[in-house]
Amino acid sequence: MLDVQIRKRLATGRKRGDGFSLEVSLRCATRRLVLFGHSGSGKTLTLQSLAGLVRPDGGYIKIGDDVLYASEQGIDLPARERHLGYVFQDYALFPNMTVEKNIMAGMGKKSEKAIVQDYIRRFRLEGLEHHLPRQLSGGQKQRVALARMM
Repeated sequence: MLDVQIRKRLATGRKRGDGFSLEVSLRCATRRLVLFGHSGSGKTLTLQSLAGLVRPDGGYIKIGDDVLYASEQGIDLPARERHLGYVFQDYALFPNMTVEKNIMAGMGKKSEKAIVQDYIRRFRLEGLEHHLPRQLSGGQKQRVALARMM
């Protein structure tokens, strides 16, 4: 069960008080969730808050019995401890790293060659292991980003 109730104040201009507030409240018992809405409605900010990349100003984020964020209790788990995957819109691949090294970067210090090769096979990236992101198509970049996230 995903249970979220967060708020975030965003400044958009130079004047003090200029901006808007995002308030999100959702409860979801399924394993899959789709967020859709107009440009600027807060979809990305909500996902970044869930992943621990953006800190809300208040509220809570719970998955099952795990509390990822709770402003009143002072709980704010770092992104690496949330065990959530997040694929950036622009894929955020390291431009100077090969496909293989980008996938390894997602594994931290415990990267294992056999696991990396398994992801390369599963995401149909064979033959691209030594390519840089600029040498890949959009779909290939997306698959590298997904493999790194896993």
